[in-house]
Amino acid sequence: MSNAPITDHTVPKQAHATENLLHAEDTGYHKSLKPRQIQMIAIGGAIGTGLFLGAGGRLNAAGPSLVIAYAVCGFFAFLILRALGELVLHRPSSGSFVSYAREFYGE
Repeated sequence: MSNAPITDHTVPKQAHATENLLHAEDTGYHKSLKPRQIQMIAIGGAIGTGLFLGAGGRLNAAGPSLVIAYAVCGFFAFLILRALGELVLHRPSSGSFVSYAREFYGE
């Protein structure tokens, strides 16, 4: 290591570019989220956190069997979404499961 004083010549150009980005003005942005949308984001975050914390406690109590149950349920969810994708390619519709059930099984 050298004991040379640090000058402007020893600072890499990338450091100057990062410093300029930190002080850049955000001129092209505007607020577009409505209060209702922000409330829904907050509620979703609270529910999601509760689900993850609850699952952690259950994992601690149940052990590895719950991991297997999650994997099986995830596999079935994958198969259902895969079938829905096939239906969308076969007959495009904006109604999802309801429109397909109505079409193939009747009212």
